[in-house]
Amino acid sequence: MKFLNYKNILIIYFLYLIIGICIYSTLQISEFPKKYVFTEWLINYEGGYVRRGLLGQLVFDISEILEINIKYLILIFQIVAYFIYFTIFYFIFSKIEINFFWLLIIFSPILFAYPLVELMVLGRKDIFVISIFLFFSIINFKNFRNLFFFFLIAFGLSTFVHEITFFYIFHYLFIVYLYNKLILKEKIKLLYIFLLFIFLSVLLYLNLNLHNQANINEIVDSYKSYNFEDFTIYSGAFSHLIPNFETVLKGTINQIKFLSLIKYLVIFLLNSFPFIYFIKIKNIKYLSTFKVFLLFFLLSIPVYALVLDWGRVIYINYNFFIILLLFFIKLNLIDLDYLNNKISKLSYYSKIVIFILICLLFSPDILGKNPIEFFPLPSQFLRFTNGFFEKILEFY
Repeated sequence: MKFLNYKNILIIYFLYLIIGICIYSTLQISEFPKKYVFTEWLINYEGGYVRRGLLGQLVFDISEILEINIKYLILIFQIVAYFIYFTIFYFIFSKIEINFFWLLIIFSPILFAYPLVELMVLGRKDIFVISIFLFFSIINFKNFRNLFFFFLIAFGLSTFVHEITFFYIFHYLFIVYLYNKLILKEKIKLLYIFLLFIFLSVLLYLNLNLHNQANINEIVDSYKSYNFEDFTIYSGAFSHLIPNFETVLKGTINQIKFLSLIKYLVIFLLNSFPFIYFIKIKNIKYLSTFKVFLLFFLLSIPVYALVLDWGRVIYINYNFFIILLLFFIKLNLIDLDYLNNKISKLSYYSKIVIFILICLLFSPDILGKNPIEFFPLPSQFLRFTNGFFEKILEFY
């Protein structure tokens, strides 16, 4: 059937995800402000500078000025962010050939569908961190100065949204390096290196030092007029603002189990297969797919040591790596003939088995200590359709 071509499948899938995210985001408003995701959105600067407070301050001020209920304002921010995220990705995919490799990527349960597979991720600020990097990767720059200063803006803004951005500094710098090396070809002045050092030093000072001086009680008190029930400095995300770096590290390591490492390693290896098998980088000496993949895997290890929600980290890492891959294609660094040749060598039944193994069998729970989830995409679809028809029947 001509209708069921790859492009139309992509449109249908993205529409399904957008509709699903809008519905589930609206439904979870009933758990405001108790659910963790909402407490994260309520962190603001009313008690001084604090990590991940930018969006919270923004919705707080808009809510006060326009007299809009803050929970609905947060809902609008969330839905708009996901809509922009999917729109940019669709725009990129519409310009490349969608083949079996991209089907494995698009339908991976740790990419686009993960916020619906694991609803604890839905609405988290991660979508802003990912979207800012995605937007940065698609812009065309005329000179290194514009590239560098836009990097400062994008990376700085993302850091104020969530401090996890620090762990993706090398993803940003990798784009800066490749863009300049292959397109702009300008000599990098020492002034830029100096400004980068000052910039990162200020960000580290804000998040490692000034953050500790914030009065969390004043942030909580700023919502007194809202009469939030059982809302304290120990509610959800607020409880993570108090412990220092060493305490968080020890707490996470003490909860890590060997069996959990094995489970998540299996998921990681399954989703790594498409890159290792199908992708070959060209035009850059000493740069291979395996080296790039290994580099960014090693760089991600500190994140797993600091947080226990490994499923969320895998989701963010996978998004960042896909964005890098699309950037490589933009710079003509991917050998498409090699990719198509690899796909042509696979039999029809081999493709079915690979698709089932990567896309249909396993998905990580948000917490590393919890069991992995089986049949994530089918289960999510059944959950969504059953809920949809139940709501329809309620009207009759």
